[in-house]
Amino acid sequence: MNTMRIAIVEDEKKDMLQLTGVLTAYAENHGLTIAIDTFSSGESFLRAFEPEKYKLVFFDNYIGNGLGIDLARKARTLDAEVEFVFVSMSMEFALSGYEVRALHYLIKPATPDEIEKVFERLLKRTPKPQEATVEVICDYHPVLIPIKSIRYIEAVNKACVIYGEEEFKTYMRLVNLMELLPPEEFIRTHRSYVVHLPSIQSMNKDDFTLKDGRTVPISQSYHNDCARAYIEYRTHGKNRRSPAAKPKS
Repeated sequence: MNTMRIAIVEDEKKDMLQLTGVLTAYAENHGLTIAIDTFSSGESFLRAFEPEKYKLVFFDNYIGNGLGIDLARKARTLDAEVEFVFVSMSMEFALSGYEVRALHYLIKPATPDEIEKVFERLLKRTPKPQEATVEVICDYHPVLIPIKSIRYIEAVNKACVIYGEEEFKTYMRLVNLMELLPPEEFIRTHRSYVVHLPSIQSMNKDDFTLKDGRTVPISQSYHNDCARAYIEYRTHGKNRRSPAAKPKS
């Protein structure tokens, strides 16, 4: 599980401890792993700050003789993605927060409900990972196919048919198509077939039965490699399987 690093810049110890406690309780209640660094001065924060080090930074509006918004401006020049939350006794600087694209503005003391709003907004701003796809040419047009949707691929004459949630026909050689696919997820079962390991329900003597009920043949020359790959995938998952040898043409 990834650890979310959070910084709190606050020169009042009581407020620092209170905010740390609320954040820690939220993380425990929601299964988050967080690491909190605390700073009692703007100088110490700026010395420690690095691009991509923190996901969230909480600033008090007044830090010693300085302002939290000034620290946020300097940090923003180094990291365009870090999120800022301002914590204060009033809304005096709320409009200034827009300048640095502040995520939220809290009135002290921070409550569990307000911290929940912070993380809800953080989730909305966090980009979702892009779906892995493979691009092939079908009917003279490029088509992006989600890799997770592929069940198996069959070479038919000089074309390949990709079977999944939809069927796609592309005039690529099977060996060239395999080079575009993650080798830890696909295994060649036959000179004319490739199967997506997560789609397999069971392995039989001469074929794989897929989760959708279809079968993919296993030829004798590929049987040992298929058995090894299937057992390793079922035992350890795709991240533990070593890349397969380059398939035969």
